[in-house]
Amino acid sequence: RLAESERAEQVFVRHAFRFWMGRNETLNDAPVLQAAHQAYRDNNGSMKALLVSLLTSDAFLYRTRSEAKLAALN
Repeated sequence: RLAESERAEQVFVRHAFRFWMGRNETLNDAPVLQAAHQAYRDNNGSMKALLVSLLTSDAFLYRTRSEAKLAALN
């Protein structure tokens, strides 16, 4: 049941976001999280599709120096 749970997928995507972005999500990140989840689902649970979606998002591409410093500290 857990493997078929959309909520479990969303939590997984959120944790991937946090790891790869080096920060917690904000309300402004909702479109990035939704797109990443959709990419994950559209590609049958592909981690590669999830990562491509996250790492090509504006949230990743246009990170600020202060965000990078905070990520390095964590």
